[in-house]
Amino acid sequence: MRTVEDRRKSNERIFGCARDMPTLRHKTGDEFDITRSEVARWLCSQPSVMQRVFDMAAHASGTDGLPFIEFDPETRTWSGINND
Repeated sequence: MRTVEDRRKSNERIFGCARDMPTLRHKTGDEFDITRSEVARWLCSQPSVMQRVFDMAAHASGTDGLPFIEFDPETRTWSGINND
C-alpha cells in the first residue's frame, strides 16, 4: 500500500511543473468550458502530465476489466479498444 509520502512524491514528479506555470485564465467567458481553459491547456502540454495521462489510459482498466487503449505491435500504433 502506498503511503501518504509516496503519493506526495508522485504528485511532485507529475505536477511539480505547475509551480512554474505563468499567469493564465481558467474561465475565459461567462460559461465555463474546460477546453478553453488556459490553465488546463498549459498543464496538459507538460511532459510529466502527458506521460501520466498516457500511463493511466494504457495501464488502467474500466469497470468491465478491459483496458482503455491497446498497442498493436504489427502496426506499432495505439488505439481505443472500441475503435473498429
